[in-house]
Amino acid sequence: MHSGPVNRLSKIDSTFGIILRKKRLSKKLTQEALSIESSLSRAYISELEMGHKDPSLYTIFKLATALKIKPSTIIDEVERQI
Repeated sequence: MHSGPVNRLSKIDSTFGIILRKKRLSKKLTQEALSIESSLSRAYISELEMGHKDPSLYTIFKLATALKIKPSTIIDEVERQI
């Protein structure tokens, strides 16, 4: 079976969520504040942080802009951790 790459990819959502939460907290933002800055709902940000949703590229750009970081920063961290 070729479960290695599949298992690795299945961790993307949860890893993204952990990194998003870490970045948000490092900027001392609540989910509500990030919601306002990114024009995304607080509930959606919560779902992302819990690893229940997978973000689109557009969403990653919106979040990165709100966090004042490059989108590639988030992607690079996810890639290193999976």
